[in-house]
Amino acid sequence: MLNGWLKKLQRLSFIEKILSYLDSANPTAENSTDLTDISYPQWQNRFLIARLNLALWLAFLFFLSKSILSLIFFMLGKYPSLEEWEIARILVHLTLLGCILILRSSWGDRHLGLIFLCFSWSVTMIEQISDTVTGNVNPEFFAWMLTFFSQATLIPVRWFLHLISQATVLGYYFGVNQILGFDVAPLDGNFMKMCLGIFWVCLICDISVYLYESLQKTEFNTKLQLETTYQKLHSTEVKYRIIFDNSVEGIFQSTPDGHYLYGNPALAEIFGYDSPEEMTAKVTDIGKQIYVNPNCRDEFIDLISRDGSVFKFEYQAYRADGSVIWVSENARSVRDPKGNLIAYEGDLEDITERKWAETEIKKAQEIEKELSQLKSQFISMTSHVFRTPLTTILASAEALEYYSHKWDEEKKLTYLRRIQDKAQHMTGLLNDMLVIGKKESGNVDFNPAPLNLENFCRGLIEDIKLTLGSQYSLDFVLQEAKQLITKISDKDGVNLSILKIIQPDLNEQDDSVYNAPPESENESREQIFEFVLIDEKLLRYILFNLLWNAVKYSPQGGHILLKLSYLNNYAIFQVQDEGMGIPAAEQKYLFESFYRAQNAINISGTGLGLTIVKNFVDLHRGQIFVESEVGVGTTFTVILPLNLTKENIDEKNSSD
Repeated sequence: MLNGWLKKLQRLSFIEKILSYLDSANPTAENSTDLTDISYPQWQNRFLIARLNLALWLAFLFFLSKSILSLIFFMLGKYPSLEEWEIARILVHLTLLGCILILRSSWGDRHLGLIFLCFSWSVTMIEQISDTVTGNVNPEFFAWMLTFFSQATLIPVRWFLHLISQATVLGYYFGVNQILGFDVAPLDGNFMKMCLGIFWVCLICDISVYLYESLQKTEFNTKLQLETTYQKLHSTEVKYRIIFDNSVEGIFQSTPDGHYLYGNPALAEIFGYDSPEEMTAKVTDIGKQIYVNPNCRDEFIDLISRDGSVFKFEYQAYRADGSVIWVSENARSVRDPKGNLIAYEGDLEDITERKWAETEIKKAQEIEKELSQLKSQFISMTSHVFRTPLTTILASAEALEYYSHKWDEEKKLTYLRRIQDKAQHMTGLLNDMLVIGKKESGNVDFNPAPLNLENFCRGLIEDIKLTLGSQYSLDFVLQEAKQLITKISDKDGVNLSILKIIQPDLNEQDDSVYNAPPESENESREQIFEFVLIDEKLLRYILFNLLWNAVKYSPQGGHILLKLSYLNNYAIFQVQDEGMGIPAAEQKYLFESFYRAQNAINISGTGLGLTIVKNFVDLHRGQIFVESEVGVGTTFTVILPLNLTKENIDEKNSSD
């Protein structure tokens, strides 16, 4: 209740003004924010100016009140006349007013010690001098003690000024008056008690001022250090904030349960948010919203719990739009004084490009390794395939050199033919390698020209028959498209994929669409497909290689068919044999360089033929498929577009 009344009293206007003025007499608070800009003597001068101003006004009002009271008593007849010392009191008023005015001037700011002494002397020395003049010298112990206590209470600064003030007042009374012949020290008990009292008052005031001044200096230095520390802290905080906000790496602090306490703009940008505030508001579970693999979050927590920190911890993370990036994180645990985990803090870097580069480098290294293996395999294979025919040629030539004079002509021809056969074989091997080299460098010529496919196929079969003689049965069949489709539509999905290439809308078309072109109205099949645009040289290699493989992997007396059919501006070639067949697990590797099926290892070959065939089929923008069963036979199907010009190929390659 008392506090309530005091608060109401403080709200009164004149009370507020008085309290405000008293606050201004203590400049420590108002100057505590700029202590680094001033020295202690400067701050001490501010304090002295404020307290002198208060003390001068209080002293002026004190003497003014005494003068007014004396005047009232005089007017009421209590005093028969104004005492002589009233003149001295007027001088005190004038001196105090002069000090107040001087204190507001620049000269007063530079001579605060003189104003302090003038204040002290005006309230003590003027009346003493007046007593000396009138011859009525009496010690004013009470006035002196009141003055000394007032100075020590209101102006507790520069204790040496207090010593001068006390020494001047007491020295004048006990020194000057004694010299002038006045009896200033009667030897009685009361006087001695007063002297002892004034001694202790002066001692206590001086000690108090000294202690308070020391306390002021200590307080100033402490506040100065504190202010300097605050400024350094603020400067450090500004520097940290600049680094924090402009860092290219994401900086964060998160709680153990997976919530971001704060993050810098780089972190928000890495995770695709517009601002750190948006990120901290939306990401409430780092383990589920950031980590692509939750097990990585568990691994992170285990590592940081065990070691206290993690370094270069890499994992995939989700961005705000759902895309996935790679990040590398450095973090440490933050614990309270009791050792309890309170947060994780660290930095995070987007390493998606580096991961992509590492993947590309790894792919390049794998390709380089594969090329190195291919090179070794090539060298090994070529050494093997060339050594055998060269050995045969060398042996046959030496036999002719040393024994030809003993042989008849037929045996000589046998050895010569053997040399020719092996030389042709080596020529074929070299041609295959040259073709592979041209294909890899993009120098294979593709020159489509008008060609009658049926005549071409028949001629090719006849050429191979002349070479083989009667050991194998080779035939050419011109097959109707409908018959072909009926056959392969009963097969599995691999063969049905052939139909999707030559006729995407197979299931929605009428069967008549797949018939061979009609033989009616003076337009026969031979007239429509008599000449088509195709590269004869490349086609010869494709079919010759497939037919020769069929012969090589078939037993003597085996039946080999070359089938030709037309469908929707496509030519479909099929080479069918009744040979050893190809294992199903190895069929997908047939078109790779130097690959040989396990059941064909003992049969001579380089493993390049089908690779070249596949390349030449690709040059025609065609497709090749294989159907095979071990012990039953193999069928290769080649589908080539008709009337495809070199310009068409170039346009398609550029669009791809």
